[in-house]
Amino acid sequence: MTFLRTPFARDRLGSRLRVRTGDPLVMNSLYLTATTVVTSLLGYVFWTVAARMYPASAIGEAGAGVSAMAFASLLGALGGSMAVLAELPGKRGPREWSATITAPLVFTSATSAATALATVAVLSLMGHSAFLYRDGWWVAAFVVGVVATTASQVLESVWVAERQGIWFLGASTVFAVVKLAIVALPVFAVFGATGILSAWSAVLAATTAGCVLVLVRRFGYRPRLTGLRGQIWSMRQSLTGNYVISVGDQVTLYAVPVIVALKVSPQAAGWFYVAWKIGGFYAVFASAVGTSTFAEGSHRPHRVLSLAAAGMKMILPLIALGAAVTILGGRLILHAFGAQYAAHSYTLLVLLSLGAFPDAVVTIYRGVLRVHKRYRTAAAICWAVSVSRLAFTALALGWWGITGAGWAWLATQTAGALWCALDLAVHRGAFNAAAEAFAAAEVITAEAVSTAVKADKVLKEDS
Repeated sequence: MTFLRTPFARDRLGSRLRVRTGDPLVMNSLYLTATTVVTSLLGYVFWTVAARMYPASAIGEAGAGVSAMAFASLLGALGGSMAVLAELPGKRGPREWSATITAPLVFTSATSAATALATVAVLSLMGHSAFLYRDGWWVAAFVVGVVATTASQVLESVWVAERQGIWFLGASTVFAVVKLAIVALPVFAVFGATGILSAWSAVLAATTAGCVLVLVRRFGYRPRLTGLRGQIWSMRQSLTGNYVISVGDQVTLYAVPVIVALKVSPQAAGWFYVAWKIGGFYAVFASAVGTSTFAEGSHRPHRVLSLAAAGMKMILPLIALGAAVTILGGRLILHAFGAQYAAHSYTLLVLLSLGAFPDAVVTIYRGVLRVHKRYRTAAAICWAVSVSRLAFTALALGWWGITGAGWAWLATQTAGALWCALDLAVHRGAFNAAAEAFAAAEVITAEAVSTAVKADKVLKEDS
């Protein structure tokens, strides 16, 4: 403490803080991580309140509905949010910048609406308890929620690509707080699972509309439909490649709760969903750093490996802390939902928290592959992990109940991390060569711009 009071120590510490806070990777990661912390904690309160006000069967059905909503958004998003991260950093003109936002925003919202209706039809035919015999109110809330989820993800990518993650933090906080306030109203408890889903969808749609308004008023966003088809076509490589990767990566996040709901009782599904949401809190830390690595790597592709290494150093201590808290205090955390949750969900929660370690490796390395446009390799890793996880989960549920989903998550994520490590060892030379090429291209571009500026100056002087 005495050392920290000395002028030398204060100057050194202040210098380090200024350097770190000036790093876009660090700041975007901090904002996204803060968003995860805030929304996860408020989400914990949300589901705690809901568990106290609604029966476990309603929690299971609403949880499955929210998961199906996110899954339908994933299928309908067509890689829009990741395409924005890849394309937007290179767009400086106001018209081109706005078009790069409008194209995926409009296109993926339309496709998500169609996917939402198809999801309702399929799950109803399958006899899913959350969708069977539901009225138009449930269907409307579901469709609105799917479209709003897709649009909010595209806007999230805009904030991250423009190094304005603080706006995403603000929007997510508003969504979490208002959603909690509404679901706590006794009038919504009368509607059961439909009340939970309706509150979720309505608040998300309003928050998304507010984000668009902020882009228009503060950042000069001008949505135009003119040339929409051509803009979508020009982004087809990013849309297609990132879509295949995103679906392969995230399909299990949304499909696993649905599989659990189909294989076990609604009550057991409620126990599972609470542990799933809490355990996912630690994995999303890696998602924040992985997204920031991809975004910043799009600005500085020659430094993407060093950015990935910095991201790993940033995230591993947080994951370790989260795992320790889960192992030591997991039962106490779950007991807030009720004694049954603590009795049935603890082992599952521990397994999910341990799976966050290999998940961080896969998530951050996937960002590296995206920057280098190695879409096939990234997709192969994601799909291999996901397909094996879904198969293992379906089998393990019959062997160990809801805990089997945790074993499937940990085992398959570890295999994916080993694949990433092997790929890096094999292709490190290619990565270094690409970094040199990117750096050389930056030098050439800078020289070309400098030459153009000098030529323009000479022409003006001559005239």
